Amino acid sequence: MSIDKSKETESQVSEITKTSVRRSFLKKSAIGLVASSMPAQSVWGACNASGISGGSTSTTTCVMPVLSNGRSPGSWAKFIAPQPTNKGRNKIKAMFSAYKTASDGALNHNFCYLNSYIKNTTIMLSDGKGSIPFKELHLGNALANPGGIWNLAAVYLNARFGFYNIPPEFSGADELIEHIWGVLYVTNNNMEPTNFDSLKSSFNDGVTHMSIPQNGSCS
Repeated sequence: MSIDKSKETESQVSEITKTSVRRSFLKKSAIGLVASSMPAQSVWGACNASGISGGSTSTTTCVMPVLSNGRSPGSWAKFIAPQPTNKGRNKIKAMFSAYKTASDGALNHNFCYLNSYIKNTTIMLSDGKGSIPFKELHLGNALANPGGIWNLAAVYLNARFGFYNIPPEFSGADELIEHIWGVLYVTNNNMEPTNFDSLKSSFNDGVTHMSIPQNGSCS
């Protein structure tokens, strides 16, 4: 009785393939098991005010992002005067490239938009759902009090108005500022930070190409 060697070989190959597939499946399952058993609060989560469960897709670790081309808090504070000023109009020309040759009338509208935005905007630094306590920051109040946290207000405005090149892992200015607050909080031994000197390196007298809406009103 003859044995069909080709069929025997095919059977062996099939069995080896099945074994390989099973091993691959078990390996992937084991990896999934380890991942699912990890704590929900990762190092990144501690530096994001909302934590991993907050919905962000970022995987940034607890490190301060490198930012540049921003404007100082003293520059942004020029826009909290009750009415447009020569200093404010000139600051718009210096900061926003689209308005280098704008008329005083147009600059007044730009000024009043920035004035209204700053005075009526409160940003979320932490929603309190993660490991960092709830915290908000009113931009106008921060910029009206030189020193300390007014640096954080300037960082947010630089991100919001296109001075910074926001790292791609952050969806925008709001997620970036939450992360920065988280880094400051964690590096301050899990206490509310009071020193914001590390943010000053991002203020480099930059220029933005973003346009300013003209629908604000000065108070």
